[in-house]
Amino acid sequence: MYTQEQNELLAKVEQLQKERSISQNEVGKLIGISGTALSQIKNGKYAADPQKVFDKIAEYFGVKEKAQLTYTELKYVSTSISAQIYDIIGACQVKGGLAVAAGDAGIGKTKAAQKYIEDHPTNSILITVNPCLTNIKSLLKVIADRINAPQEKSRDELWLSVARKLSDGQVLIFDEAQHLTLKCIEVLRSFSDYFNDKGQTLGICFIGNLDTVARIGSKKAEFAQIANRTKQKQVYTKEQIRRDDIIKLFPLLEAGNMDKEIDFLHRIARTPQAIRGVINLFSNAYDNEDYSFKGLVAAAKGMNIEV
Repeated sequence: MYTQEQNELLAKVEQLQKERSISQNEVGKLIGISGTALSQIKNGKYAADPQKVFDKIAEYFGVKEKAQLTYTELKYVSTSISAQIYDIIGACQVKGGLAVAAGDAGIGKTKAAQKYIEDHPTNSILITVNPCLTNIKSLLKVIADRINAPQEKSRDELWLSVARKLSDGQVLIFDEAQHLTLKCIEVLRSFSDYFNDKGQTLGICFIGNLDTVARIGSKKAEFAQIANRTKQKQVYTKEQIRRDDIIKLFPLLEAGNMDKEIDFLHRIARTPQAIRGVINLFSNAYDNEDYSFKGLVAAAKGMNIEV
């Protein structure tokens, strides 16, 4: 019924679904088509022209195949900073209460949180805060959505709905926590207190830029109670990035005894570019098929990075 090329595309869809362990609706969402359309295509019951759907599938896998030809940091790399933040999240989960891990942009904070969620999928939740989540109800709705709690209409019922769905031994991680208001932080603290009063634990870990720890650690009276409840508070800066981190990120440089290139990337990593910028820099040089010292410098200049 279908051409060989079309059948190969359907096989790729099946493989993607198996690799990700996701539903047909979810794999359809990844590709950009509805789960219903995908099901109908598979069963040969799609009423419209199926070629348009196959074109969409082909475009998706075409982009992914091109991505494999470039350098991307697909796997988590345990750098000196990300490893410490990972441990902070773990301690927060075990002890309960509040913890803060703050630092410069691009040093591995989010990577650590994502890895923790990957390793502890059943009892850890990661929520990325944004400027839209500036009121209590919007934040509670996001949490309720993530833990499948009933979306009650009133704020107090929504809080109770979330509290009842949360469980002993969980940890909630809030990335980009600098966007949270004082009232939102107080609400999150109240969940931890709720479990503490029952002799149980719920960890609340805030990850964000330096404003996060500065605010929560403030001597202002309105923050005093929060600061006193914070069991861990650590600050990390780009200057703490080690040369060994560069070797871990780019093992092919060490394999090629490319010490000059490693030193160059280490120096760039300790500027505002940090680790994220260094990965982008190396990726561009790699795509240009020249990640020698000369190639890295050329890529840096092309990115307007001061060398």
